[in-house]
Amino acid sequence: MPLRDLPTESTAAAALLRTEELRHRRTLRRTPWQSAALACLAVGAVLSVLVPGPTGTDCYLWRATTQPVDGRGAALALPIAMLALVLADRLAADHFRYRQQVRGWGATGLAVITGTAWIGLTGQGRTGCSTSPAVIGVVTCGSLATAIAAVWAIRTQASRPVLPEVAEDSPDGPLNQSELREIFVRLTAQLDVPARRPIAPIVAGALAALLLLSTVLPWRELIDPVSIGPAGAEVGLARAQLWDLPYASAWALVVAACATATLAAATLTLVRPRALLPVLQTAAVATGCLTVTGVLTALLRLPARLSDGVGYRPGVGAWLGLGIGVLLLALGLALAVRRQSHGRALRVGALVVAGVVATAAGLVAPAAAAPQYEPRVVAGIPHPLLDLHGGQLVDRLGMRVAIGTSDPLDSIATRLDGTPGEWLLGRTGSEGSTVFEYRDGFALPRVSLSHGVTPPALLGVADDKLVMLAGGAAQKRWALLAVPLNLVAADVSLSHTNPDGTLYVTPGVDIYATGVGPALTHRNADHSIVVWGATSTWQIPANQLRVGMDLKQFLIAPGAGAAGNSVSSGPDGTTAWRNSETGLVLLRPGGQPQQVTGIAPAGCQLSSDMASSSLTVDSFAVDVRGDLWLGGSSPTAVLTPDGLLRRVPGPVTQVDSMEARPDGSLLLGVSPGGGDQVLEITDAAAAASSYPVLPEPEPRCDRRKAASGSTPYKVALLSGVPVADPPVTAEGVVGKAASGTNTELALDSRGRLVRLAVPSSAHAWAPDGQGGLWWTASGASGGEVAVHLAGGTATVLRDLAAPDQQGEVAAAAGDRLVRAIGGGLYDFYGPGREVSRVKVGGSLRQQGLVQLSSGDVAMVIDEQLLLVNRSGRSTKLFGGEATGWPVASTVPPDQWTTDGNWFTGPDGKIWGYDGRQLVRVDGPGRVTVVAGPTQGVPQAADDITVIGTALYFELGNDVVKLEPVL
Repeated sequence: MPLRDLPTESTAAAALLRTEELRHRRTLRRTPWQSAALACLAVGAVLSVLVPGPTGTDCYLWRATTQPVDGRGAALALPIAMLALVLADRLAADHFRYRQQVRGWGATGLAVITGTAWIGLTGQGRTGCSTSPAVIGVVTCGSLATAIAAVWAIRTQASRPVLPEVAEDSPDGPLNQSELREIFVRLTAQLDVPARRPIAPIVAGALAALLLLSTVLPWRELIDPVSIGPAGAEVGLARAQLWDLPYASAWALVVAACATATLAAATLTLVRPRALLPVLQTAAVATGCLTVTGVLTALLRLPARLSDGVGYRPGVGAWLGLGIGVLLLALGLALAVRRQSHGRALRVGALVVAGVVATAAGLVAPAAAAPQYEPRVVAGIPHPLLDLHGGQLVDRLGMRVAIGTSDPLDSIATRLDGTPGEWLLGRTGSEGSTVFEYRDGFALPRVSLSHGVTPPALLGVADDKLVMLAGGAAQKRWALLAVPLNLVAADVSLSHTNPDGTLYVTPGVDIYATGVGPALTHRNADHSIVVWGATSTWQIPANQLRVGMDLKQFLIAPGAGAAGNSVSSGPDGTTAWRNSETGLVLLRPGGQPQQVTGIAPAGCQLSSDMASSSLTVDSFAVDVRGDLWLGGSSPTAVLTPDGLLRRVPGPVTQVDSMEARPDGSLLLGVSPGGGDQVLEITDAAAAASSYPVLPEPEPRCDRRKAASGSTPYKVALLSGVPVADPPVTAEGVVGKAASGTNTELALDSRGRLVRLAVPSSAHAWAPDGQGGLWWTASGASGGEVAVHLAGGTATVLRDLAAPDQQGEVAAAAGDRLVRAIGGGLYDFYGPGREVSRVKVGGSLRQQGLVQLSSGDVAMVIDEQLLLVNRSGRSTKLFGGEATGWPVASTVPPDQWTTDGNWFTGPDGKIWGYDGRQLVRVDGPGRVTVVAGPTQGVPQAADDITVIGTALYFELGNDVVKLEPVL
């Protein structure tokens, strides 16, 4: 009986044929190596798209950019096309003819997309875009995918026969049940029906791969003011990948290592599932715990946003990593619960240990923020206020803030009312800066400033407005501005004016006051702001800053020389000001002004008496208890109310600026070896009296006893002496000369005292002691001329040939002039048109040349004061030591110092001024003290000019006139 006629045999044959058909279809649908390769290339293309281009090229494929990027759409579509080709091939598995067409058209599409991306990305003209890793990766993956798809399309599918022929004898009779069973077993044994592979390793491997992918996605996003401003949502959004975070390198490596280990375990589990499935469970649980704990810890460390929405938020990479971590943890626990076999307790214990270790690593490993900077604060000891390196601050999240001003204290501001808060000015370009709000170690951008070449000086914050001094360069406009902190950007360059002549600033910015530079500023401990310009000083209480205020109401001049100079005051009324280049004056409540610097001889060490110490004071500040702090090239010191000078502990030198704060602390702006640094002395006011007192001054330096002379003088303070241009050119011809920056006191044609501007082309100049002025300049014919301007009339003398003029110095007396031209050569002019030249050996000191009315000349040469006649014969008067005693001391004349200013006195003799007293040289080794502080002689004056019988002392912008009492 035939096989098909038996019911049991027919059913068995049908089942056998169906099984073979299924096996054949599985063979056709089985994913070959081309599908796996295309999937890998798709992943590579995605990673290439996510890689940012080089800095400054704008060649970004994933991140937002303000400029269009040609070819970005094709680059983004390339990995999608690869995955679509793999999926379409699987769907056409039962139709071989359609399957080949799908592969062929897929190869063509990949080629077109790759070419479009290449042409667009390389043809846009951006420097470095053609060599960007993103572009190279996209084009390489696309080219390889196109080649693989083309080979795949021409490949033929070789199928095996359904049932191989087996040579055997078949009986003609019907088969019994035993024979039928034997044939069925033999045929089914030939079928290769693979066992069902577990899906868990595939899911775990996919999750591990996605976790690796999340590390190159935006992990953290900074919402800056631009992103929430009128320009549109997320225009200024700054994204950072996990690998971009400076303090997350260890965390990123740990996450990548765990994800890679999980991926490897999943791959090996597909080969040996029974042996390696426990390893996969442990890896999944450890990776999940590490990722979840670390991501949550990183999110908790993000600072809170500001009231206007500025701040940080998690990116898509962080959320994706958190979700994948949860899924991996759930998958590992599910596999552990479902698996029933011996040794379960041991595996559960391993899972618990792995989870605990991974959780601890997620808590301890640095995730996305560095530890907050905590300085070692000791009351009275300077310590860095900010963690600055080379003048640059890096906050806990990697934000870099470069100090944007030459004075580092101008880049720091607090609230003007003393409440907590701190803002920093970070330079972002040659003419732009950004204001950051700094709190808890995080710097959040607030306002972008466009200020031109001169950066502003921050003063403080009041009513959510940042008060600053904008501009301030010489002969340029300056303004006190209040910039709202909720502005996106502000133009404070002061380079434009409105039609009505007022300064243009960004709408919303308030203008408190304006002026013409130069202008500098600092803050006082009494909640006031001091601004000083060329000739004026203003002190403005912080609570009186308002729009349209009148600066005349805030003019201050506590003493001679204060106008146009820095002034510092404390809440108790103690005031200090700079009255000259080297002088500093201190005034305590109910007392008299006290000169504390600029009167000690050169080379005097720091001592308990400040006036007897040689100090170079670059900055000073008065604190809340009346202590005067001093900084500069000398060691930092403080003068306490008991009159004793004390040295600040620690090697604190080169202090460029100081600020005494209302809370009693002190800020120091220093530049140690390049790069700005800000030091703070906590409780400086309370600790000042505990500093050790410096030793007693040396006898030659002691200035505690006031000098006194024999000539009484009448003192008058002259403020606002006008500046006038000479009525002749530099060659002495009637006309207008190009005026320079130097001025000399003189009398104009009407006999009024003026600051006469010296022509810019003048080589040397000197007052004549009668209200006139001498200067030398190049003549029109190429030679040298000497011009004497007196009473509005100029007299011109022709000079001798001087081919090698170096460091010209001049002195005059009436119609006589002497000029040093270098090399020991001196030209004598007058009387009349007489000109002669002599040579005197030795090195001439600056301001050490005196022309006497008798025709002789006094010179300070090699620490000696000499008297030289027109024939070159010299006579020593006194001196000889570099660090000698003051003139008129009881020591031998050879030990007297020649420091100070030497000039021709009203009586035609040699006079000297050492910053403290006036002396007259009567002969070799003989001097007379003319006057001292008790007779009204100003101290530490910048210059002295004799006009007739009067002496004029220049103190800053003020002039003190001394006339003898007849």
